[in-house]
Amino acid sequence: MKRTLIFDDSVKGHHLEYIHHLYCGAVSDIEGKYIFILNPDFKKVSNKFNWPQCSNITIFYLSDKDIVNLNKEGLIKSFYLCKVLKEVIIKYNVDRVFLISLMAFMPFLPFFVNKKIKISGIVYLIYLYRWKNASFQVRLLDVIKYLIFANIKKFEKIYLLNDRIAPVYLNKKFKTNVFSYLPDPFTPLSIEKNRNLRNELNIPVEKIICIHFGALTARKGTLELMQAITLAQESALNKCCFIFAGEIYNDIKKSFYQLAKQAEKMTQIIIIDQFCDYEFIGSLCLTSDFILIPYKDSEQSSGVIGYAAQFGIPVVGPGWGLLGKLIKRNNLGFLLKNTSAFEITNFINNIERFSFSTKTNYIQNNTVIQFTNTIFK
Repeated sequence: MKRTLIFDDSVKGHHLEYIHHLYCGAVSDIEGKYIFILNPDFKKVSNKFNWPQCSNITIFYLSDKDIVNLNKEGLIKSFYLCKVLKEVIIKYNVDRVFLISLMAFMPFLPFFVNKKIKISGIVYLIYLYRWKNASFQVRLLDVIKYLIFANIKKFEKIYLLNDRIAPVYLNKKFKTNVFSYLPDPFTPLSIEKNRNLRNELNIPVEKIICIHFGALTARKGTLELMQAITLAQESALNKCCFIFAGEIYNDIKKSFYQLAKQAEKMTQIIIIDQFCDYEFIGSLCLTSDFILIPYKDSEQSSGVIGYAAQFGIPVVGPGWGLLGKLIKRNNLGFLLKNTSAFEITNFINNIERFSFSTKTNYIQNNTVIQFTNTIFK
């Protein structure tokens, strides 16, 4: 019986969802043995999903010492991730490894794993989309990583999230077949559990509601969005309400609340600084008119566009990179020329002019079943 290790040191953002998808895939594969190594925080949030008991699955947790080391940044974290991974591979005598965030282990991964072990994993940020504006050093590191993927036989499958073209191009470029397309899985929310929050949140019926939700951090353009509100015209702001929902990360928390104090004097601002469950996010989407995603890292997909597709709400996001391509190709909303505060301000000032009907097959093309079938079959 093949023994597969599924490793993830985080349960934040999409990580918990992907862990659950892989768990369900493992339940269906009765001929395999699966060992999950997870952050102990999993125990606090696992109740958000159903985890059927299965004799071929075992869950173990990272130690407190490991967690301390894995809280570091950059190459130091990569080194410790690989060190811990090597230890658990030996401890549980596995044949295969699946990494939910493969790039976090690079470039040290090949030096820590025995050549008999087969490695697969997911890549989110696709370097092709940042090549034009990247520095020489970043380009060099990107090429080295992909050369490693293509030429070291221990890598079995490298799944590129939500880009059908990149795997074809990269397989041809590097003369390999290791790169594969992986749909970005979206689970439609139960409409019966969603409710309009306008009255609950004391939002006047005539106001245009814009939401910005998820893990709110610097790379999401959260500060630029709040700054844009402070720069917008009074006539536009009087017609709007802005909702920020999700944990505000420490990298922007101080600046965020300083800007929020200014913005709250000019328009209606609602801040929900905490993890938001899926039912509440669905209710926010049902209530809103626009989803604002002025992300700086447009080189990767975003689960937010799945919510836009389900609820028929236009997103306002970057007009370049993979994210821009997905918005345009799937008819999901409006594209910004850049994600500066001034460009977002321009959208707010002209918000009444934007009318959009979202009609797309995005959800049908990005199901959880397609995700798990791609990986397990």
